[in-house]
Amino acid sequence: MPGTSPLPALDAPEVDPKVEFFLTASHQLKSPVAIMQWCLQSMTEIQNLDPEAKKLVQKSLEQANSMSTLISDMLQVFRLMSGKHHTTAEAVNLNDTLEEVLRNYELSAHNKGVHLVKGSIEKLPVVYGTKTLVKQCVINLVDNAIKYTAAGGQVTVSAATEGDHAVIHVVDQGIGIPETEQSRLFTEFFRGEEAKEVAYEGTGLGLVLVKHIMASMGGEVLFKSKVHQGTDFYLRFPFRAA
Repeated sequence: MPGTSPLPALDAPEVDPKVEFFLTASHQLKSPVAIMQWCLQSMTEIQNLDPEAKKLVQKSLEQANSMSTLISDMLQVFRLMSGKHHTTAEAVNLNDTLEEVLRNYELSAHNKGVHLVKGSIEKLPVVYGTKTLVKQCVINLVDNAIKYTAAGGQVTVSAATEGDHAVIHVVDQGIGIPETEQSRLFTEFFRGEEAKEVAYEGTGLGLVLVKHIMASMGGEVLFKSKVHQGTDFYLRFPFRAA
C-alpha cells in the first residue's frame, strides 16, 4: 500500500565507532540531565528564595535546558547515521507543514523585528517520509534564518515543483556564511565564528540533522551564501508521480 514502505536507510554497511559512541553517550546522559532540569525547575518555584540565588538557579536551568536540546539533537543525528532510526514512510503534505511552521514562527520573528514573508507557494505534491522529521527540517531552516537576521531584515519562505522534486526555499538577509566555512557547514558540532557571536546558544547539529533526514528520504539540502548579504537554503524532496 502507498505510504507503508520503510524509509531507505543511509548507506552505512558498518556503524562508525564514533557514531556508536555518541549514540550510547547520548542515551546515558538523557536521564541525569532530565533529573537536573526537574530539580532546578522546582527550585525556581520556591516562593521565598533569595533573588540572587534564584538568578543563579535560573541560569543553571537555562544551561540544563541547552544540554537537553544538545542530547536530543545528538540522539536524532546519530540514530540516522547509524541506520537505527527505523520508521515507516507516510504521506506528508508539505503545504500543511509550511503553513504550520510559518504560523508558529510569526511571533518569534515579530519579537525580533524580522519580517517573516510568505512568498510564492505552489500546491506541492505529496512526498513520503516521517511527518515530524520533515517538519523538523523546515523548522531548523526558518529558525536559523530568523536567528541570524538582524532587526529590520527579512526572511522569505517559498515553495515550488521543479521537475520530479518539491522544493522549499528559505531566504534570509542575515550574516551569511564565509566561503572558508561553507565546506564545514554540515559537520557535526561546527558553528561559524560570527554565528557564535550573533547567537551564543546552539548545538552545531541542526543542519547535520537536516542533511541526514533529507538523505534518508532520497532528497538533499543545498545552499548558497554571501557574507553580510544572507543565505538561501533549499530542501529538495523527491516525489512519486500520480
